[in-house]
Amino acid sequence: MKRTKRNDRLATVRKLGKTAKTAMAGVEAARENAAVRVEEARARAIDTVNQFERAFEARMTRAMSRLGVPTACEVRALAREVATLKASVQRLSRTRVRK
Repeated sequence: MKRTKRNDRLATVRKLGKTAKTAMAGVEAARENAAVRVEEARARAIDTVNQFERAFEARMTRAMSRLGVPTACEVRALAREVATLKASVQRLSRTRVRK
């Protein structure tokens, strides 16, 4: 093949095409690697926040207990007891009215 300016330009374009493909493959690999690392960091951050939330809730529960504030479970039990007593009073009221 004769070496001409045209042939030299075509060879340069072909080399640039291969370089561009190689560069694009490298960019894609770097992007995928970055995406994986971001996901790992996000998961670690979520775990850390969850640990802080659990610690905060435990401390708040202990503090509220020391202050005498009833727990949600105790409030629900008390509400059930009040409902039972209310029903009993209503039954007694109806029987006394009938007499």
